[in-house]
Amino acid sequence: MEKKYAVLFKGRVIDYCDTPAQATYWMSQGPVELVEVAKASKIVVQYTELSGPWGYGHQEESFATYGSLLTCIRRLYKWIQEQASFWGPDPREIKDFFRHCRLYINEENKSEWLWEQMDKLDLKALYV
Repeated sequence: MEKKYAVLFKGRVIDYCDTPAQATYWMSQGPVELVEVAKASKIVVQYTELSGPWGYGHQEESFATYGSLLTCIRRLYKWIQEQASFWGPDPREIKDFFRHCRLYINEENKSEWLWEQMDKLDLKALYV
């Protein structure tokens, strides 16, 4: 069963809950946002590595956010900049990380779009 609310900290999902009352702990911890999942757009970036150095891979949700579509896209670009800064300064390493990512906007796979954006970006300019 899918949760009804997402708890966001700095625009990123940190928890899900069924009622606003269940989010009281998070609400008391500082500036968090409670978003009703059914009424919001959703962007998720999922990192998938098919095999690792020991012969097994893994999959994880690297980024998730809810809100208006424009707000979600802004948050996505901010996250991309943070990742570029983390993986940089070599643009090949940054692009290699994003090649393992899948982008879902409202449950629709938009990974090709993400990869095209990575090819267009001047990744050295993103590295801070």
